[in-house]
Amino acid sequence: MSVDIPKAVQQLLEARRSGVQMRPPFALPDRNAVYAIQDGVAKATGPVAGWKVGARTPTAEPNPAPLLAGALVTSPAKFDGKAMHMIGVEVEISFHIVRDIAARREPVGREEALAAVGDAFVGMEVVDTRLADFKQADPEWLLADNQMNHALVVGDSVPNWKSLDWPNLQVKLLIDGKVEVDQKGGLGAVDPSAAARLDDRPRSAPARRRAPRPGDHHRLVDRPALLSARHARSRRVRGPRRG
Repeated sequence: MSVDIPKAVQQLLEARRSGVQMRPPFALPDRNAVYAIQDGVAKATGPVAGWKVGARTPTAEPNPAPLLAGALVTSPAKFDGKAMHMIGVEVEISFHIVRDIAARREPVGREEALAAVGDAFVGMEVVDTRLADFKQADPEWLLADNQMNHALVVGDSVPNWKSLDWPNLQVKLLIDGKVEVDQKGGLGAVDPSAAARLDDRPRSAPARRRAPRPGDHHRLVDRPALLSARHARSRRVRGPRRG
């Protein structure tokens, strides 16, 4: 089947509106097609609230996806699980961008990237998907669907975040008082400045994403945890906190 970006955008928008999941209508040939779909959905839904950025390893190409209008919320937050297809939560570090980084072909250095960050926050991403059979879907389609983002809940600020030992950062996730995740590390990219360095590989597709701007929130994933069926009605996400 031929690549039809406008059709894919409309199908994703309809899936968001109706709650009925879609099946990918064609194979995505490259990242340009992925980001064209992201951009089409973002343009139709309002101003981008921030960016979800992840990388499996320190040297892997980062995978950016926009947080759509309304997806950035402060803690505590409540979500209707009955309106979602799967419910996942991921412990996050969220960065508030306060200084513009102009788009350019030259790499953005680590210190310049860190200087663009005003604050870091404990966060929790709420995950859902508009794709049917998402476990069997091409990962590029998951990225086209904004990397399965539903919302980002922003909690407490993190003092002295620049001096943290990121590879050994303690991560704990509790659900209804039960510890689901308790471990050190988990940030695949290791270096948190990757969140502000979307154009650090000038020949890659992420380099053609827009540069970070003041007011953006960028998040990096630490560790996920899926909610079981007993949590699948209505969830209140409260107080992502330090410690």
